[in-house]
Amino acid sequence: MESRAHAALTQNASSERDVFRSLTRSLASLLLTFVLASPAVGSTGLITSDDIRGPWVESNKRKVAVWIEDCNGLLCGRIYWMKKLLSASGHPKQDPNNPDIALRDRPLCGLTILNGFRRVNDNTWSAGKIYNPSDGRDFKGTISLENDGTLKVRGYVGISLFGKTVEWVRPQENIERCG
Repeated sequence: MESRAHAALTQNASSERDVFRSLTRSLASLLLTFVLASPAVGSTGLITSDDIRGPWVESNKRKVAVWIEDCNGLLCGRIYWMKKLLSASGHPKQDPNNPDIALRDRPLCGLTILNGFRRVNDNTWSAGKIYNPSDGRDFKGTISLENDGTLKVRGYVGISLFGKTVEWVRPQENIERCG
């Protein structure tokens, strides 16, 4: 009788081990399937906040590239590249429309035109200022990184309703830092 009980216990233990192994294999297989079926972050269109840093050009003009970076915990952007570095007189382009007369001789290359943007959520920054060297005006602004990889930069006066949105993209051409 003891050997039958021993045999039954041994068979039960062996059966439990087989069930445990089968369950472990199933879980491992399920986990592997999940990992392999999950697309890589870069290929899903998911965007991290670091994706905003670096060079951007206006999608339809491509005359100026702006380098966006972290400036003391806020986002800022500087003119990084210009299609035409020199004015008609052959001198480096300057900021002649600046309302501050003392700043009109500063070069456009390297000029900060985006400043003070605070993160609102993963892909949106607001409460910043946009400087337009073409007319010397400052605007309030928001920046949003879209799922398609474009950047929407909106400048406005007063409330966002009274403004303009410009689409920026990553430069496809080889650009080198001016200055």
